[in-house]
Amino acid sequence: MKYFILAAALFSSAAFAVGVDSIRSGGSFVERGSSYGQMIDILGNPESSYAHVIHDRKGWPHKAVSYRYTVNGQNYTITVVDGRIYTIEWER
Repeated sequence: MKYFILAAALFSSAAFAVGVDSIRSGGSFVERGSSYGQMIDILGNPESSYAHVIHDRKGWPHKAVSYRYTVNGQNYTITVVDGRIYTIEWER
């Protein structure tokens, strides 16, 4: 029984990410497909970033950079591929 309670406590406190289509900051927003320049103009400089490789549906590798932002107390990770926003994840 105590293992069940421990597992439930760990699962409920774990963070998870949800894909979203856009982020609003002030009166402007960025969305999937927006350029890297628009992202910097609207959201400013990111808190952190890291480079990595993602694979498309056919298995081809693509260079990507993920940027971490906190907007209105919410954490977001934006992945940019070829100068365009590829994904936006909202971390809960």
